[in-house]
Amino acid sequence: MFLKNSSFSEQTAWITIAFTIFIAWYYGNGITELEGFFSTHADQIVWLWISTLIVSIVFAVIAFTVLTVIRKVSGDDDEDVSLVDERDQEIEDKATAWAYFTLSFCIMALLIHVFCQGVIPGYPFFSDVPPLDFLIHGLMFSGLLVEFVARVSQIYRYRMAA
Repeated sequence: MFLKNSSFSEQTAWITIAFTIFIAWYYGNGITELEGFFSTHADQIVWLWISTLIVSIVFAVIAFTVLTVIRKVSGDDDEDVSLVDERDQEIEDKATAWAYFTLSFCIMALLIHVFCQGVIPGYPFFSDVPPLDFLIHGLMFSGLLVEFVARVSQIYRYRMAA
């Protein structure tokens, strides 16, 4: 099986990485199809959020169901996935620390950008995107980036410990 000698936590981390890449692609593709800004076409952005949420739920349900079935069929379902040992907990704690660092950086970058856009005349970065739209899409991509960083950090630590 895929990652036969890995823990359930590591396997779910791999699924989560695939999930975040897929959702970032889906949301990015949806952004390219928007016809205006939030102030002019809020319904399109809200529909993009709703469709992204629905696709996220469907992807997660299918992926984790497939993982569970594969683990049962391959006989790799012996361990109790509700139990987390000290190593798993330490790895998840370190990954969470990196995720919070990334989240703090993203929020600061978004706020500094919006502030500069309003204060500095001729601000050269994303000048054609209104601040509200930049915050909306920036927060969505920041959330995906944070999840990606957390899981990559988690997998890196599992691989280093192996």
